[in-house]
Amino acid sequence: MLRIFEPLNINQLQIKNRFIRSATVDNLGKDMRVSQPQLDFYRELALGEVGLIISSGLFPSLDGWAAPGQLGIHDDNMMTSLSNLVDIVHKNDGKLAAQLMHAGWFGNPELSGYQTIGPSAVINPSNNLKVRELSNDEVYEYVEIFIQAARRAIEAGFDAVQIHSAHGWLVSAFLSPVTNLREDEWGGSVEKRARFLVDIIKGIRRLAGPDYPILIKFGLKDYHPLGKPVNEGINSAQMFISAGVDSIEISEGIEHQPFHHIRLDAVNPYYVEECEQARDILDIPLILVGGMRKLSEINQVLDSGIADAVSMCRPFIMDQYIVKKFRLKKSKGSECISCNKCIEEMHRQNIHCIFHERLIQNLG
Repeated sequence: MLRIFEPLNINQLQIKNRFIRSATVDNLGKDMRVSQPQLDFYRELALGEVGLIISSGLFPSLDGWAAPGQLGIHDDNMMTSLSNLVDIVHKNDGKLAAQLMHAGWFGNPELSGYQTIGPSAVINPSNNLKVRELSNDEVYEYVEIFIQAARRAIEAGFDAVQIHSAHGWLVSAFLSPVTNLREDEWGGSVEKRARFLVDIIKGIRRLAGPDYPILIKFGLKDYHPLGKPVNEGINSAQMFISAGVDSIEISEGIEHQPFHHIRLDAVNPYYVEECEQARDILDIPLILVGGMRKLSEINQVLDSGIADAVSMCRPFIMDQYIVKKFRLKKSKGSECISCNKCIEEMHRQNIHCIFHERLIQNLG
């Protein structure tokens, strides 16, 4: 256990250990704003000693709204609500990053009143919704939409921002040849497909200054037969680093099987190979997500240098205190079996583990 409880610096932000709470659409918000159940949940995560909590996905414009309990960062009126979330985490010695997540073709027209949008006019096979292709001028507008969302996050007091660039959401769709069929300045080559995110990062960096941490969640490869391979993803990652990214959480891009990144029954790390390939080339903090359950495997990932931190989602739904239990040597691994029943509960706006709603015993 050489590195697991060492601090980690991401730009000028220091977190107290190598555990990240991966962004989770908890669906607990009310009228696009933070609810008391969310404040309670985030307080427990901070008390449980998570090094960096990444917020649930915050939509930067109304057409990026995916779920009724999702939180908005699309308007300055949202900032007081979001500041309350920051405050509860800070008061309990935690650090909080805002994840900026536009749903793209996973948007909910019945909820938002807007048609789903994307880089190209395609059909989302998971819901059969037709995607409206953004015009060239509109793409520039959406770059600015993300930049303004980051401004709100900074002014609300978040310690960092993370741009969701994985799993088929809007930014991820620009990065993939499956969903980006354009032949203009926003598509047709690796560099042009990357430009949307590059311009967003550059804009946030200009706004935030040199010291503010900018992270991305990024699918190094698409899990789709027509998608981008790892080497293309790494090439794009180098562009993002040059633009100003400080850390990358490695996940997957466009998925042939929807929500493949939340793998049923997965209790072992499943992006290790991609992370190893990235580690050979990318010289910034890498965060490995997916299947982190056993403390021995987490230690191996960190001590070998494959990743600089590990990120978990479902284990923190089961037990917000698992990191503290690791530190106190009260546990050797999460009891989460990746049954995904918590995801079903999320759709009912009542996200929790159906087996262990609250595991704070034996903390001393």
